Amino acid sequence: MPIIDEKSGTIPDNRILLREMVHACVVVRNVERTAANLAEKFAIGPWDVHIKSYPKSQASFRGELTDCTFKFAYAKVGPVTLELVEPVSGRSSYHEFLEKQGEGIHHLGFPAPLPFDVELEKWKHLGIQPVQVMKLDDPEEGWAYMDTQDLIGFTLEILSFRKFQ
Repeated sequence: MPIIDEKSGTIPDNRILLREMVHACVVVRNVERTAANLAEKFAIGPWDVHIKSYPKSQASFRGELTDCTFKFAYAKVGPVTLELVEPVSGRSSYHEFLEKQGEGIHHLGFPAPLPFDVELEKWKHLGIQPVQVMKLDDPEEGWAYMDTQDLIGFTLEILSFRKFQ
């Protein structure tokens, strides 16, 4: 079924439509310290901090299944959520980013249609592979960092969640 967008008309099934950015992610070495500094110096907050682990059945990095754990912090900054991520364990794009570049902006996140696997296929059809894929308990939902760095200069994240539909 084609996507119908009010601004750009009908988008064919095999094309990608990114409507709005919902978050920006910064990879950091210490989530609590960074969140505290942002709150104290710039009044950004309050912060929701939590740890999330993903089993191999739900996570892959560069095509390899992986167990991984991350510490996340979220705060609203206008209509966009600022996401802080601290890698805790397992190989991931966050670890790779810290090793190569240090702390900094990792990706911009955009809602994507369901089902998640169909959306990933659209990207693959355009020659864009996922770097990291995380699936949720609902098999139609998930998120992925797409390998867009060389194409556009930064990483895009697609978020196929029911809450964005």
